[in-house]
Amino acid sequence: MNMINSTDGQDQVIPKMASNKPWGKIVAGTIIFTASVWFILPTLSQWTGGVPSVEPQTITRSEVFNGTLIRDVAVNGKLVAANAPTLYSSESGQVTLLAKPGDIVKEGAIVAIVLSPELQSTIKQATAKLESLKIDASRGELNDLESKLDLERILDTASIRINASNRELARAELSFKKQVISEIDLVSKRDAKLESELLFKHAEKRVELAKKRLEFENKTRDFSVKSQQLIVDELQRRVELLKVRAPVNGVVGNWLVQKKERVNDTQAIMTIVDLSHYEAELNVPEFYADDLGLGLDVQMKIAGKSLIGKVISISPEVKNSQVMVKVSVDNLSDIQLRQNQRLNARIEFEKKENVLMVKRGSFLASHGGQAAYVINGEQAYQKPITIGSQSVEFIEITSGLNAGDSIIISSTEKFDTHSTILLN
Repeated sequence: MNMINSTDGQDQVIPKMASNKPWGKIVAGTIIFTASVWFILPTLSQWTGGVPSVEPQTITRSEVFNGTLIRDVAVNGKLVAANAPTLYSSESGQVTLLAKPGDIVKEGAIVAIVLSPELQSTIKQATAKLESLKIDASRGELNDLESKLDLERILDTASIRINASNRELARAELSFKKQVISEIDLVSKRDAKLESELLFKHAEKRVELAKKRLEFENKTRDFSVKSQQLIVDELQRRVELLKVRAPVNGVVGNWLVQKKERVNDTQAIMTIVDLSHYEAELNVPEFYADDLGLGLDVQMKIAGKSLIGKVISISPEVKNSQVMVKVSVDNLSDIQLRQNQRLNARIEFEKKENVLMVKRGSFLASHGGQAAYVINGEQAYQKPITIGSQSVEFIEITSGLNAGDSIIISSTEKFDTHSTILLN
């Protein structure tokens, strides 16, 4: 039986060659190990310490500085004429519109006429009554003259009688001395004289009372005529008001009725816009209602030009979560404006000089304005802060930061639970 031979005879023993540079490999390995530890150490530190890493381009930085902080609010609004009177019909009737919307009118120009047959009829009746009273007054004056003549005749008659009685008495006394007449006849003549004197006195009093009565009646007639004249004058004034006139120099705004329409008294007919005086109507969010006040400065931009105005009126009510504010607008001679033109404005609530401030950002939402991340090299650490007044663009820093500090003003929601972050 044949056996298979093994390969032992083919094996050779290779002798081990001794290295001439054993320390070179040790040094090279040490360098490689140290470099590896150097590069992976931050990562290991982050893994073990929980420090997050943030890409610098994903955050927004801002530097803290000293400056003037203006606490304001940006709002929108429109430009309206400060004086835009509405014209009304003073009487019921048919209106004829003489001026069209957009027409330029002068103060006092007739822009509409109201035809009121009822008023025309009333004034004709009042005028006729006035003429009748004047005629009655003239007739009364003639009657007074006749009465005065009668009174004068009575007085003259009494005067003649007293003169005659005086002559009769003188003759009787002379005759009595010559014993031509008896004493009884003399006494009779004296009684006749006394009677004529009494009649004359009564006539004088009657004439005096009659003149007072005639004077009173004359005043009554004059009063009636003057009263009716006042009524006619008032009706004529109302007739004149049927001619609707422009109260100011301006432009006809809108027709509020149609031509030849039947209108009621006190019904609006049209508007006249005075283009020489404007006001701005601004809609301010309800959040700023408590900060509003009369006299606040307002910066506006109209037709590419900046203007400064002041708050002159604040609405007492809130509509659609907004408060209506009226602002004066001056120095508009170089600007071409239109009614209801849109504008942008800023209302200044407060102005502080030389305060520490920083740009406004989303970082306020994370800690309610009580902390911020201060950037120091490739790290940013959380630091407590307190804030003061806030404007649209900037926030006042009252403590925790210094001028020149750089902080993260973008949202810190992703890492706000960490006191330190890496920027790499």
